[in-house]
Amino acid sequence: MKMVSVYLITYKHEQFIGQAIESIVNQQVNFDFELVIGEDMSPDNTRKICEDYAARYPHIINLLPSDKRYGVLENDLRIHAACHGKYIAFCEGDDYWLDPYKLQKQFDFMEANPDFTLCFSDVQIIDEMGNCFENKYPRKGGDVYTIEDIIQTERNIMPTPTLFFRNILPRPLPPVYTNIKSGDICIQLLLADKGKVKYFAEDMAVYRNHSGGISKSPEYIRIGDSQLFRLYKEINEYFNFKYAKQIRRRLLEMSKVKLIHHASGLKGMARFRHYLKQFPDYIKYSEKVNVKEAAYYHMVLFMPWALKMFKK
Repeated sequence: MKMVSVYLITYKHEQFIGQAIESIVNQQVNFDFELVIGEDMSPDNTRKICEDYAARYPHIINLLPSDKRYGVLENDLRIHAACHGKYIAFCEGDDYWLDPYKLQKQFDFMEANPDFTLCFSDVQIIDEMGNCFENKYPRKGGDVYTIEDIIQTERNIMPTPTLFFRNILPRPLPPVYTNIKSGDICIQLLLADKGKVKYFAEDMAVYRNHSGGISKSPEYIRIGDSQLFRLYKEINEYFNFKYAKQIRRRLLEMSKVKLIHHASGLKGMARFRHYLKQFPDYIKYSEKVNVKEAAYYHMVLFMPWALKMFKK
């Protein structure tokens, strides 16, 4: 059995996949590891590049069949099923690892600390031209995180290409994972429920923020927020309400975001229908309704002109 299985999902990444694979197969380690690649019948040369690397590194690379177009979820699930190592590390086809000792550092820590189930690091964020963005992943201070930190932090705190965790997820993955598109955060929650999380304050990988990646459109953000909201509702039940207090606070903050920011661009009856759909969640997760706050939200939604006059 390999000690580490590296999960790599890829589709239409011919510009980047070679660098991703190179950064993995060139890791300096004192244990056996495998690279499991789920290439999903890309229309470009991604498959051919993966096949070339698989032929060069047959002792490391397990290239899964590309006999049909699987789609994101099914491709994701088959990669998970093929990862049999004691630990799993993540990398996507348009990202890559910076540190040639990434796997060794994370492996050594996890071996020495059995009460930890997951670790991650900082990441560099670049565009297609290699320009760096500011790393805006939120940090709380300290190098130990808990499931409460994940729940209570407004945004994702763990860059996906830096994740390294014990292979203890349920097989098959539960419906709370397969029903939701926020899979990386769901995995973080499932693992952090079983142990502590280690943070390495160093850039171990690169996340590529490019035009061919996931859309950053307002519509996509709205869908993502709604999916994450649903995840927290469903995982609350999955954990038998063990973290109900923390999740309730998170759902309240998310309901405010959905109520106000998702109304952007909506007018007339569309905005009113949005209000009727979203306002009940704000009421439901508020322990005690703040009348002034509620009035402010109504003014933002329906009387922005009055709000501007009031501010003046």
